[in-house]
Amino acid sequence: MASYNIELNSKPIKGSNEYKLLLRVTVNRKHTRLKLDHAIQTKHFNPSPKQNKYVRSSHPKHATINGDIDDIIQSAKEAVKALKNEKKFISADTIKQRMTQVDYSSVIEFAKSVIKTMEQKNQVGSVKKYNTLVGRLEEYKKSKDLYFIELTHSFLEKFFDFLRSKGNSDTTASKYLETLRTIYNRATVEGLTDQLPNPFLNFKTKRDPVNKERLNEAEVKAFEELDLPKDSLIWHVQNAFMFSFYCAGIRASDILQLKWKNIVDGRLVYQMHKTSRFHSLKLHQKPIKILDHYGPGNPDEFIFPFLGNDVDYDDPTFRYNQLNAKTSLLNKYLGLIAEKAEINKKISTHTARHSFADIARQKTDNIYNLSKTLGHSSIKITEAYLSRFDVDAVDDTMDRMFKSE
Repeated sequence: MASYNIELNSKPIKGSNEYKLLLRVTVNRKHTRLKLDHAIQTKHFNPSPKQNKYVRSSHPKHATINGDIDDIIQSAKEAVKALKNEKKFISADTIKQRMTQVDYSSVIEFAKSVIKTMEQKNQVGSVKKYNTLVGRLEEYKKSKDLYFIELTHSFLEKFFDFLRSKGNSDTTASKYLETLRTIYNRATVEGLTDQLPNPFLNFKTKRDPVNKERLNEAEVKAFEELDLPKDSLIWHVQNAFMFSFYCAGIRASDILQLKWKNIVDGRLVYQMHKTSRFHSLKLHQKPIKILDHYGPGNPDEFIFPFLGNDVDYDDPTFRYNQLNAKTSLLNKYLGLIAEKAEINKKISTHTARHSFADIARQKTDNIYNLSKTLGHSSIKITEAYLSRFDVDAVDDTMDRMFKSE
């Protein structure tokens, strides 16, 4: 006979004093556990409750959580009933398997299975993006399920309008639809939508005009030559930005995590945080001069002093949040540097990459080499990336055509 109990996880959530709630299913003294979507402090937990009231009334959401506990225990009982009806072996594992079985005709359940795979791969940013989409779909459907057969051109248009009504820009709303399209394409690969017309074939997302702010060579020089107090935070930000520029615009997430072991025989060798692809660049005089300010240091120490060498960044969510926080800090000080250098542009960590790409395209006609230098996986990505700068190319052509007027 199966029994069901709620317990707290053995370790608290990193950086808090709350513990995840677990359902423990026991059959013949063998256990399995399922995580609930709730975490509480130990003081709010009642290990021996009456009527499954595991969360004490001292917790502000005790009624909601206890209700969810009742639901998951009932789901376990229904799983046992289904196994009995099918005359299948009943164990703690088969009960768990039945409870976590994904309904692959459901867009939301399929998306959640994709999210679980991402969690296993520590893809924190993608998990956050996909969870947000699931939340918006559930909000739009008013907690009702959504099935692949319901994904039509009309549904996409109405969902887009719903997102816009919630204050999202065209670009943000389009990003939600693009994530949904990725889920649909993944389901298609797995043979789940073979008999259905693809609703995305004639559906076009809308994007707000984007200005990829970049510096020209004179502005880069002004930025670089600005005299700032040595060893101050703003001075370190200036160095990090210039190092990024001189190393083909490596991204902020990579700059922050660079360690001395990434400097190998006069080259910068690192794994890109965004794409997980390895990249290798020859270091020229100016980035080497920047490095001379900081080291060489121990191989496992960070080059730039934004992350702490004594902090454990193994937890992917903690690392993700720290990278976001430090990137925001860099952007704040980059704005101050631009003001001091009398550069009337909104500068961010991305500006180093945009500036390098724009100046490089003006000096080379080899887009393949430029694509590899930027660390892109294909020339098409580079072409799309550079297309944002095409207005300058148009202006230059017109100036050359009519320079005598």
